[in-house]
Amino acid sequence: MQWYYKVLARRPYFVILAIAVLCCTCVIVSFTVRSWPDFSDPTLGFETRGTNIGKRLAAWRNLLQETGPKSSLVANPKDLHFGKGLYNTEADEYRTLQSHRKNRKNRKRKNKHKQKKGNTHKKSNSELMKILNKSSEEARRKMKLQSTPDLNTSLIVEENLSENLQFGENYSAAELIIFSGISNNLTNEADFSYGRNMTFVDEDDHRERMQAKTNTWRLLQQATFPNPLNWHDDIVSIQGYFCDSPDKAYSHFVVKRIGPNATDSLFDLNSLLAMCQLQDQITQVHLYDEYCQRELIRNSCCRPWSLPNYVALLANKSSCFDITNIDVLLLQNLLLKCFEYYRDLKLSNDCDKVNKCYAPVECTRNNVVFNILHYLADQNFIGINDSDVHLKYAMIFIPVAHTTKILPLFHGWEKIDLSNELVQVVAMDLGLENELFNELLVTDAWLAALGGAFAMVCMWLYTGSIFVTLMTCVAVIFSLGLAYFIYTLVFEMSFFPYMNLLAVVIIIGIGADDAFIFVKIWQCVLKERFSKTSTSAVIANTFTNINVGSAETLQNVMGLTLRHASVSMFVTSATTAGAFFASYTSYITAIKCFGVFAGTAVITNYTLMITWLPASVSLMERLTYCDTHNKLQIHKLILMFNKSINRSCENLENCIIEAVINYAFLWFITFGTIGIVSIIVVLYKPGLKLPQSSHFQLFVSNHPFEIYNSKLKYEFWFEKSISTYENFKLPLRFVWGIQPTDDGDYTNPFDYGNLHYDNNFNISTKAAQSWLLEFCQNLKQQSFYQLTFGLFLPDCFVENLITLMDRTCVNSMDDVDGSPCCNVSQFPYETDVFNFCLPRIISSLYATPRKYFVPGVAGPRFMASANTVLNMNNSSAEDLSNYSLTNSSVMHASLPLVKVIVIEFESNFSYTTVYQDVKKFVNTVETWFRSELQRAPPEMQGGWFISELKFYDVQDTLTHGTITAIAVGMAASLVVLLVVTCNVLVSLYAVVTVVFTIFVTIAILVLLDWELNILESVTVSTAIGLAVDFSLHYGINYRLSPTCERLAATQFAMTRIIGPTAMAACTTGLAGCFMLLSNVLPYLQIGIFLVVVMTVSWLYATFFLMSLLKLFGPQYGFMQYAYPRIVRKNSKTNGLTFYERKPCNLTANEQLLTPCSSAIGDLVNSETHELDSLTSNTLVRTISSIECSQQNLPAEYEQIFSSNTLKPHSNVTVSRKSNVLKKICIQR
Repeated sequence: MQWYYKVLARRPYFVILAIAVLCCTCVIVSFTVRSWPDFSDPTLGFETRGTNIGKRLAAWRNLLQETGPKSSLVANPKDLHFGKGLYNTEADEYRTLQSHRKNRKNRKRKNKHKQKKGNTHKKSNSELMKILNKSSEEARRKMKLQSTPDLNTSLIVEENLSENLQFGENYSAAELIIFSGISNNLTNEADFSYGRNMTFVDEDDHRERMQAKTNTWRLLQQATFPNPLNWHDDIVSIQGYFCDSPDKAYSHFVVKRIGPNATDSLFDLNSLLAMCQLQDQITQVHLYDEYCQRELIRNSCCRPWSLPNYVALLANKSSCFDITNIDVLLLQNLLLKCFEYYRDLKLSNDCDKVNKCYAPVECTRNNVVFNILHYLADQNFIGINDSDVHLKYAMIFIPVAHTTKILPLFHGWEKIDLSNELVQVVAMDLGLENELFNELLVTDAWLAALGGAFAMVCMWLYTGSIFVTLMTCVAVIFSLGLAYFIYTLVFEMSFFPYMNLLAVVIIIGIGADDAFIFVKIWQCVLKERFSKTSTSAVIANTFTNINVGSAETLQNVMGLTLRHASVSMFVTSATTAGAFFASYTSYITAIKCFGVFAGTAVITNYTLMITWLPASVSLMERLTYCDTHNKLQIHKLILMFNKSINRSCENLENCIIEAVINYAFLWFITFGTIGIVSIIVVLYKPGLKLPQSSHFQLFVSNHPFEIYNSKLKYEFWFEKSISTYENFKLPLRFVWGIQPTDDGDYTNPFDYGNLHYDNNFNISTKAAQSWLLEFCQNLKQQSFYQLTFGLFLPDCFVENLITLMDRTCVNSMDDVDGSPCCNVSQFPYETDVFNFCLPRIISSLYATPRKYFVPGVAGPRFMASANTVLNMNNSSAEDLSNYSLTNSSVMHASLPLVKVIVIEFESNFSYTTVYQDVKKFVNTVETWFRSELQRAPPEMQGGWFISELKFYDVQDTLTHGTITAIAVGMAASLVVLLVVTCNVLVSLYAVVTVVFTIFVTIAILVLLDWELNILESVTVSTAIGLAVDFSLHYGINYRLSPTCERLAATQFAMTRIIGPTAMAACTTGLAGCFMLLSNVLPYLQIGIFLVVVMTVSWLYATFFLMSLLKLFGPQYGFMQYAYPRIVRKNSKTNGLTFYERKPCNLTANEQLLTPCSSAIGDLVNSETHELDSLTSNTLVRTISSIECSQQNLPAEYEQIFSSNTLKPHSNVTVSRKSNVLKKICIQR
C-alpha cells in the first residue's frame, strides 16, 4: 500500500478531482437515465413477497388478471367464441353436431339466401343509423333547452356518422347507451333454454337478430366514454336549498365542543350557532370559490351540509344564524320520532327518487332524517331506548370534491384557526393524505439538512478545520449519490420507497463518526511525531530553525493514520452494512429495498472515508501556512477557543474514565440488569405489539388527518357501514390448476411474475369428480363453515353440474333431445361427457337471470386449445357436418380446456386484524385441508387454500422477521470482529453489548407505545446497524493496545475513543432532535429513534463494555489467535514497513511536513501529557499471544500499571508510561 500512501501524500488534488468527477458523473447519469423516485403512494411495497401466503396471493392475483374475455382464461365459455356456429345462446351443440349430416339439404337453401341476408344486414344497419340520427337530433334539442349557454355537454352525438356500423369505429358511449332501448329485437334477450323450438323460431331470422345484437354490443365495448365530470357540470338545486345530498365523495370536517363545557352536547342553540360561524370560516378561505361546486341558477357555491343548515331548512329560514330554540327542538323531536325507522334500515338517501321507504312521510321528506343520522351526527347521538340526545361529534360536509387537487385549498385552511369559543374542527378528511405526505417528504427535508449542518458545526469545533468539515459534508453527499447510482443502475432495482430517504440521516451520523475517528488519530500521530521537536523553540517562533531531517514524511504519517483508522472504520462499516443487508432476507418489499440502499450507502461512505477524506486532510496540510501576521492572529484566536473547549472535554473525559475504572463492577451489574429486563420487556411482557389496524399511519398522531383515520372515522354511520368488517366473513377459497408460485421481482411491487399451471391437474377423471363432490360435502360439516342460502350458488360448481345434469333428456315443451347432458349420464361422468357438458352447463348458468344466479370468483376457468383457436379462425359451422360423430378427436378440438377450478365458501369467522385470532383460523383450515388432500387422487393433490390474508401475512412476517434480522446482524458482527481482532473474548463481549443495546432500545420504544409496523421494523434494522459502531470501536482499540494488561488496555481504548464516540453520539442524536419538529411520522420516528439509540449505544459501549473488559477482559494473549505466518509476511513490503522510522537521509526527497501544519499549530498551545498515552501504539505492533507469552514485561511496567490507585491522567504517571513503552519498543 506504499504507492497509495505516496499518492495521497504527493498528489491529493489528483485523488480529489478524480473522485469528484466520478461521483458527479454517476449522480447525473442515475437521475437522467432513470426517472425520479415517485412517492405518490407511500404504502407501495408494504406487502409480503416470497412467503407461502405471499406466493399464493401473487398466484391468486395473476389468476384474476388472466381471467376475462380478452385474457387467456375465461369463466364463461361463450367468451372464447368457439367457432361461428358453436355455443350459441339457444343452441344445443351436441345435437347440432349430430344433426349436421341430416341437414345437408338445408345448406342449399342457406346458400340461396346468402345474398339476400347481406342486403338485409345492410338495410338493417341503414335503418338503425336513421333512428340514431333522428334520436340524436332530439337529444340535442332537449339538451339545449335544459342547459345554460356556456354548458358543455358530452351527450351531443357526433355529426358525421358512417352509414354502416363497422367494427372498430370509435363511437361515443353516450350515443349508443341513449339508444340502447330502440328496438326490443336488439336489446331483449330471451331466457336460456336447452333446445331450440323449431316450431316458433326461424333460424335465419334468429341468426340475423343475434348478429345485429352482437354488432351493437361490440360497438358499445369499443365506444369511448365521456368524462364523468361533463355529465354533472351543474347540479340542479334540491328544494332550492341544498345542491345534493351529503356523500363521502365530498370533503368533510369533524367538529367537537371545546371550552369549560366541553362534555356538553353539541345539539343546542349556542353550539349550532357556533357551528354556523365555523362553517363560514371554512367557506370564506381564499381559493374556496375556485374549488367549490356551484348552483345552476345563481352560479354561487352550494351550501355546506351541516346541522345548523338543516335546522334552517326545516324552519324555512335562509340563514343558519336565524335559527331559534324552537327550531332546534322541532328537529330534535323529528329525529327522535324517526330514529327507529333509520335503525331498522327503512330509510335511505333516495326515498323521494327510486326506492320506496316504509316510513312516515315526515321521516322521508327531503331525506333530512337519513342524512342527519347517517352523515352529520355521530353513531351515539340517539340511544336505542333513549328519549334524549347527546351529540359529541358533528360533521360538516362542504361542496368540494374529496380529491388530491385541493391541496392549495388545504394550505389556506392551515393558515387560519378553525375554531371559536365553543366549537373546533378536530379532524378532517379531504382525500389528501398521499398528496400531502409526498409534499412534506420534500419540504420537511430541511430538518434533516439542519441536523446535518449542526453535525458539521460540531465537527468544525472538534477538528478546528472548516476545510475538512466541508469536505466531509461533500463526502456524505457523494456517498448517497453513489449509493443511488449502484442501487438503480448496477443492482437494477426500479422501486425506490420513501423509507430509503431515512438512510440520509443515518449516513450523516456514520460519516461524522468516521471523520471524528480519522481526524483524532491523525492529530495523535502528528503530535507524537513532532514531540521530539523542542517545544520551547516552537513557542519562541523559531519554526525555520527546526531540524528538517528529524521530521517525518507526510507519506509515513498518512500510512500510520490509515493503518489504525481504516481498521476501525472498516469493522464498523462492515458490521453496519451487514446489519442493513441482513434486511434483504425480509419478505416485505419496502424493508428489503431499504436494507439494500442503506447497506450500499454505508459501503460507499467507507470508500470515500479512506480515499476522499485522507486526500482532503493531506491537501489541508499543504495549504496551511503561517506566513502573514494577520492569519497568525486569527489562528491564535481559534486555537484559544479550541483550547477552552478541549480543556472542558478533557475534564469530562477524565471523570468518565475514572468512574469506569473505579466503579466497573457497579456499572456491570446495573447495565447488565437493565439489559436482561429489556429482553423480558421485548420478548415476553408487554412485548412488541403488532399493528391492530391495516391503516398505515403517515402523519403524527395529532394531525387532523390521522385523528380522523385513527380515532373518529368509525364514529359516523356512513363510514362504519362502508369501512368496517363486522359483517364481512373471511372467504374459504381452494384453488386447483395453478401453482402457488411468485417468480416476479420481489423488490418491485409491480412485478408479480407469470401464471404457472399445474400440469398434473385433471378434473375430468371420475376419481377427481367424486373426490371433489365429497370435499364440498365434508367442508360443509366443518365448524368454520357458514351456511349460505340460494338457488344456484357458485360455491361448488360440481353440485350445480349434478343438479342441471339431472333432468330429462327431452323437454316436453320444445321436444328437443338434450343428450348426453341429461339424466342419461350418471355421476361421476365419463371424461368425454364431462368435458363436453361442463362448458355448456356453465354457459347456461351465466345466462340465468341474476336474481337466481350471481357469478363470483368461484367456478372453473376455461382456456381455448390451439386446435380450438385454429377452428375459430378457419372453420365455419357448415364444416362441422363433414366430421363424424364418433370422431372424438374432432369433438375435443372444439371444446375448451378446464385449466383451473376455484371452490369458494363463506366462513363463519369475521374479518379482524387481531393476529392471534386470524392465526388460529388459518391453522385450523390449513390442517383440515392438508388432511383432505392426503385422500385426494394424484391429479387433485396440487390444491391450496387462500383467503383475505394480506395483512395477516405482514403481521406474521414482522413477528418472525424482526428476530431473524437481529440474529443475522449479530452473527455478522461476531464474524467481522473475529476476523479482525482474532480474539474470541473481545468479540463475544462486544456482541453481548450490542445485543443489550438493541433490546434496551426496543424496550424503550415499546414503553413509548410503538407498534411493530413496517416503519418500526426498518427502525429495528437501523438500530442493529448503529448500535454496533461504538462497541466495535472500543473493542478494536482494546485489541490494538500496545500493552497486554487489561487495565492499561482499557485505559488506552477509552482515552483514544471516548472523545470521537461522544461527539458522534451527540451530533447524530441532536440531528435526530431536529427531526422531532416534523409532522411526517417517519421523520418523527426516526428522530426519536436516533436520540434513543445514540444515547443507549454510547452508554452501553462506554460503561458496560469497558467495565466488562476491565473486569474480565483478555490479557497476555489469552484466547488470542493469529493468522498463518505466510499472511503476515505478505503484508510487508520489500523495504521497510510503513510504520518504521526512516533514516533522515531518505526524507529529503519526499514531501515534508511543515512546522506550520495544522497539527503542529495545535501543538504550540497543547500540553505534552495529551500525547503519550494516545500514540504509543503508532510505534508498537499489536501484542500477539506469542509475544506476550514468551517475553515478560519489565518490572517498571508492571509496577506502573498494576496499581489502581494512580490517577490515569496524571502528568507524571502518563509520562512514565510513555517512557516505559518507548523502551519496550526500542528493545523489540
